[in-house]
Amino acid sequence: MQNRYIFFDADDTLWENECFFREAEDRFVELLSGFAPDDEIRCSLAEAQEENIPVFGYGSKTYLIGMADCAVKICGEKFNSTIYKGINKIIRRLSHHEVHVIDGVRETLESLYGRYRLAVATKGDLREQLGKFRASGLEGFFHHIEVMENKDKRNYAAMARKLDIAPEEIIMIGNSVKSDIAPVIKLGGTAIHVPHEIIWEHEKMDMPESVNIFEAGNIKEIPKILDFIDLLAQ
Repeated sequence: MQNRYIFFDADDTLWENECFFREAEDRFVELLSGFAPDDEIRCSLAEAQEENIPVFGYGSKTYLIGMADCAVKICGEKFNSTIYKGINKIIRRLSHHEVHVIDGVRETLESLYGRYRLAVATKGDLREQLGKFRASGLEGFFHHIEVMENKDKRNYAAMARKLDIAPEEIIMIGNSVKSDIAPVIKLGGTAIHVPHEIIWEHEKMDMPESVNIFEAGNIKEIPKILDFIDLLAQ
């Protein structure tokens, strides 16, 4: 199966991500704690994010804009340079956090490398995602990385064309049902769900029904599941 591609999600599949955004949110809530209750701040920030993602995409820069929009709404005329500088400090810390590879990822990639062609399928800010990829130390395992505008049917199909494979040949591994599982299943591909303990509300959706979806307890189970998938394909 050396010519078969296996796609891996990046954030919260290969390395930790959402926990750092949660920490940033907590700092933001603390920054505005004198202006509104915590729940109101969190709700307003989530609404700002949902409004801004279609315009600015994903990543910490969009989070900066969302925090600024939320702060203007919450603080009104009391919004000032001190608050903005506080937001900027939060985002700078978020953008420059150390990359923490998830336990078992390296061993899993080592066992798959040479048996398959491995590719990263992620979304977000190009510079930010490539920076994390290089800092992870996992670059040598992968034949290709694709930073998509959004992880939907159209973008997965485009990635498949770029790699000269049929959409139904996609095998995608990731933690998000919305981004990693559902669109691949719609294309007729295969998906392996590796749950993460923290899921961003924006990424939550019900799991679709399909015989082409496999559940892994953790990333270390991937080689065994791929062996089973290969056996079914014979």
